[in-house]
Amino acid sequence: MGIFDKIFGARQTHTPLEPGNPLAQHLDEIRQPLEGLAQQAKDSLEIVPSGNATYVFIGKPPKQFGIAWVQDGEVFNLKKIADQKGLEQAALAKTTTELSKAYQRSKEDERFATTVCTYPCLVTSSQTLAQDVDQIIQTISK
Repeated sequence: MGIFDKIFGARQTHTPLEPGNPLAQHLDEIRQPLEGLAQQAKDSLEIVPSGNATYVFIGKPPKQFGIAWVQDGEVFNLKKIADQKGLEQAALAKTTTELSKAYQRSKEDERFATTVCTYPCLVTSSQTLAQDVDQIIQTISK
């Protein structure tokens, strides 16, 4: 199977997120906006809870992805912020590169499998990734 894993990509299995886990409780608190985001994205989601917001990597990070976040019950994304702040494409590209690097630094952090609506998702338990993403997003949101 080793050769086929290299060709087709090995699927990593993750521990299911148990309902009693504080991460699951956090997701329950923001269930409605997360479900709306999952239905809209129709792609793989990786959720990163943070103290300020809950970040959601959409797609296949660290290479091809978008990012959205739930804050105070509202969903934001880079395009929304770029439009509000008048950010240029170069600033968005730099932000995406920084987010990719932050994600790569967290690749060994603990991840759990769960579902939002019927969509399978990962939940990443990484205070470092959450802080890095917080800092990157706050930089462009000012």
